[in-house]
Amino acid sequence: MLDDEIKKNISKCSRCALCVQNCPIYEIKKDENNTSRGLICKLSGYEQGLLKEKDIKKDLKICLECSKCATNCPSKINTTKIFAYKNAHFSPSKISQRLFLSIKLLPIKILYFINFFKPTKKTSLETEILYFKGCVAKAQHKTTFLDEILTQGDFLCCGLPYLASGDLKNYNKAKKNNIELIKKAKKVVVDCASCKSAILNYDELSNEDKKKIIFFNDLLKDKKIKLKNNSKYKNKTITLHKPCHMNKKDFDNIEKFLSNIENITYKRLDNFDTCCGFGGSYFAYHPIIATKIALKKASTIKTSKADLILTACPSCTMGIRYNQLISFNFKKTLELRDFINEELVID
Repeated sequence: MLDDEIKKNISKCSRCALCVQNCPIYEIKKDENNTSRGLICKLSGYEQGLLKEKDIKKDLKICLECSKCATNCPSKINTTKIFAYKNAHFSPSKISQRLFLSIKLLPIKILYFINFFKPTKKTSLETEILYFKGCVAKAQHKTTFLDEILTQGDFLCCGLPYLASGDLKNYNKAKKNNIELIKKAKKVVVDCASCKSAILNYDELSNEDKKKIIFFNDLLKDKKIKLKNNSKYKNKTITLHKPCHMNKKDFDNIEKFLSNIENITYKRLDNFDTCCGFGGSYFAYHPIIATKIALKKASTIKTSKADLILTACPSCTMGIRYNQLISFNFKKTLELRDFINEELVID
């Protein structure tokens, strides 16, 4: 994102405070310096030479980058992207985030090591519809129905962990590689809400190419879906946590999909769109803030009468399992992809 584009976006802010009332960090800290309105005011002061880097760096780092401010902004300011780029400018990564990402994924790889020996389809760049498999899904070495009907492209990480950590070198490398593949494909199917959001934020990707990016449930909208005969969720109630980076259209489509499954009851979760608190690496850097946010989500889930909590982001899955752990509420939590693979029959 170029500096002049950032300046243009900053000037669009009307100071309406809708971002403040939707900010999970503000709900915890009650400090407007950490909200989008506060950060934009500070960035404006910085651009005018009234503030120095040190006056804003700390507050930028506290931003969860959950996108709730951008989603609720009437001026359509992409605050998340602005803050990520400015944070990378002020605090560039001093270590390779590719190595850091590999270390973070190592426990998952070990946990699912047995899946490593299961066969997966080989990549073919000539396939018109490519599967953008998220880093966590790759680390699990799982073979799901998506691997059976799609071919994985040679995609790198979506880049969100790199950008959030100030590693623009690896972010730009991943972005360049992924854009080249997207341009060649007819469609690109994504299994993670955060990955899809990150891809749609590629500056160099045309609007036509962005239309190619679809969430995997779109593949099933014309299919006949039913529970397996031996499913343990027959005549049970399920609900759905909306990841912060999932857009309303995808969430509505998933709700409709779940509501149409026979012999199961879908119930909308109260405060379904409140943050789980995990935020990828955010939990590692700000555990106290993340835990306080997680406890609020845990309270909502605890009062839910659902037998199963679904979501569509691996970080959210880990976040919800964590907030269930600290609230001693052990409801089953699954990623939507795994629920479909394990419990449903697709005709």
